[in-house]
Amino acid sequence: MSHNDLVRSSNALQKLAAYVYEVSVEAAARTMGNLRIDAIRHEHTLTQRFLAYLEMGLDRQIVRADEDLRISAIAFTDRGVEGDTFELETGADMACFIRYDLPGLRWAKGFLGLSKMAEVKGVDDDGRVRIGLKSEEDYDEMIRDCTQMRAITEESFVFFFTSESVTVEKSSALLGDLGEMFPQRPWEDIHQFREDGGVNIAQFYSAFAACQLGATLLDQPAIGFDSVFDLINAQGLSVVLLIMVGTAVPMPSLAPDSPELKALPFEVPQTYWMWGPLMATLMQGPQR
Repeated sequence: MSHNDLVRSSNALQKLAAYVYEVSVEAAARTMGNLRIDAIRHEHTLTQRFLAYLEMGLDRQIVRADEDLRISAIAFTDRGVEGDTFELETGADMACFIRYDLPGLRWAKGFLGLSKMAEVKGVDDDGRVRIGLKSEEDYDEMIRDCTQMRAITEESFVFFFTSESVTVEKSSALLGDLGEMFPQRPWEDIHQFREDGGVNIAQFYSAFAACQLGATLLDQPAIGFDSVFDLINAQGLSVVLLIMVGTAVPMPSLAPDSPELKALPFEVPQTYWMWGPLMATLMQGPQR
């Protein structure tokens, strides 16, 4: 494994991030269009619809770069029915995972997420759009969900969908609103305490693809389960998106006893090895 291999993969990830950004912009635009014509009325449908659009734009695509990349994506959008998952325990309604099989980079990571149907509450004099929830009760419920997600991983996020924008906040940032500095519930202006007004969802997924956010998530404990994988295995999340990034000419499979492991600059996380069982679980259904 040479230094040049890792450099080529790193450069290719920048091209990947740009492509994912474009696809995410289109997926968000389609979802916002659905909201404008009242084709979506429930929050769980938001997650399903956006990730399905994201899958359509990513699956079986080639990104041309120094090291050409092949993307595969699949969204499992019906892994259970409402009331038959562990959303109340985890706070999340979805998980997203990405796996890389690139020279010098054998990695897998993910994040937990929650979608909220928000509203445009107004526009300030400086042009800043104010995004809010429907009620204080809805806000309190979101905060409870953030607390539960953060208990599993710091890499947990809330996605705010309106007919005009889709923005993202980290769970820990929203929980910071409850400190002594901000004792009021900012339910009518979710992003008011941050200068950036929430991260655009396309920027978020671009950073995820470029390895700038996400955690080696599957082997971390979840409430009532030894790991997030066990939670998913028990039908714990209703929507899961898997993204696989490899070279255009597939690399040989990596085994735990492979000589390639010694040459890799980073230790391969357990998330990588659990990818096969995760796929099997999602394809076959819950194993209770």
